Amino acid sequence: MDREHSKQTVELRTIDGIDVLVNTDPREIFIDLSTSNPRYIRVQEGDRIQEGDVSTRTPAEMAGPLLTNWRIESVATETVTGADVDTGETREWDREQLVQRLVAGEFSAELTTFDRVSVTEIEEWRASHPVDSTEEVKPYVIAVAYGNNGEKFTQLYAATEAGDWDSLEVVQQDPRIQNFNEELRKRFDDAVERTLEVEQRFH
Repeated sequence: MDREHSKQTVELRTIDGIDVLVNTDPREIFIDLSTSNPRYIRVQEGDRIQEGDVSTRTPAEMAGPLLTNWRIESVATETVTGADVDTGETREWDREQLVQRLVAGEFSAELTTFDRVSVTEIEEWRASHPVDSTEEVKPYVIAVAYGNNGEKFTQLYAATEAGDWDSLEVVQQDPRIQNFNEELRKRFDDAVERTLEVEQRFH
């Protein structure tokens, strides 16, 4: 899905030795973390960011009292303003410096959306495989949803009827998906389902 680039002005920058694409428009920060894969960070006005790197810390560590959460009040072309979720104290960041800190993992965006989803079909899936089989289940369709916090979440599907996309059932998933709250899980499921429906049209 490429809707995130509509009407955006982007620049190629090198941060910590990595080439990234960064938008320069007001109201949101959008960072393509790599020009060669779909990982990205997106922070819009009203979203939250938190001190700490969600990719290296456990959920318990991220929930600790020493890591401040900020609600983003405004994103201008040169500055970003946020309010401490607990105290209401406001602070202003230089936008360029905040982008660098998001890329470096000093701050993490709160996971709220899945704007990019990739679906890969494995050739062997066309041979029917009962989901309740006691044999080892091989993935036949792999769906990877990329969250706005730079993380990716994988679900594996098998077909109960040979070559029939309507018979796909989940046989394995990233365990973090099970910890999503109801609203986030719906957003995840909807994003994956839309992509599967589009992919099915070409088969």
